[in-house]
Amino acid sequence: MIILSSYGFYHITIRNQLKELFSDKSGKMLIIPLASSYGMKYGIREKESAVDAGFSRENIFVFNEENPDMFLEMKFDYIVVIGGNTFRLLQKVKMYGLDTFIKEQVKNGADYIGISAGACIACPDIEYVRNFDDNNFITDGNFSGLALTDKYILCHFDERGTAEIKMCRQFIGYDTELITINDNQIVIL
Repeated sequence: MIILSSYGFYHITIRNQLKELFSDKSGKMLIIPLASSYGMKYGIREKESAVDAGFSRENIFVFNEENPDMFLEMKFDYIVVIGGNTFRLLQKVKMYGLDTFIKEQVKNGADYIGISAGACIACPDIEYVRNFDDNNFITDGNFSGLALTDKYILCHFDERGTAEIKMCRQFIGYDTELITINDNQIVIL
């Protein structure tokens, strides 16, 4: 299952929706907090909020850039990729080999929970968000996302409008599905 949202477990409305969505919360969860300069701080905040939603503390792990290979041999039931700058996130996900890791985990049954930038990298390409995030990170021109879905996502839509949809459409065209997500909702693909 691919679950996309503008906010994560820390947001009480989203936490409650995720709590209701998963009847079994005993599986292993990996939280990937690479999109923000507050990485581990946000990762730990998401972990505590996931515990508040009923997930088992001892089964929740936060990816640590100081030891990037620590969890790569484990199997996870949930992969949570939290937000920040989309370009920074994709660059770091590729740098640590997490793009392949995430795709394999999802292929083997893990649920992917993409939050904001984490939702955007689930798409085939992220260049369409360049009007919303600065790109000081991807210099090789490769904006290929994880392609966990063939759709495109526009998060925080209640803060945006039709002008932002038009900006996205300049990159993805008009034949591709663009899903808008408000701050208090999740989308399940």
